[in-house]
Amino acid sequence: MVQPAWVSSLVLRNKVVAKRKGTVAAVTAGGATAIAVATASPVVAVIGLAGAVYLTWDWLSFRIKNGIRF
Repeated sequence: MVQPAWVSSLVLRNKVVAKRKGTVAAVTAGGATAIAVATASPVVAVIGLAGAVYLTWDWLSFRIKNGIRF
């Protein structure tokens, strides 16, 4: 069965969006960790890592909803 052209473009778009979301989540986690170590403040660490956890969950749920495998 041959798939229509719009299907492949949707899949490619979803993969690009998933990659962007994953990159943002990874950079946020790295930045939050670096800032937490540099400031040695648990409050800053918790706030930064909470944002990273949210972005990672957003990335993971996007991949699951769209059936993108690892």
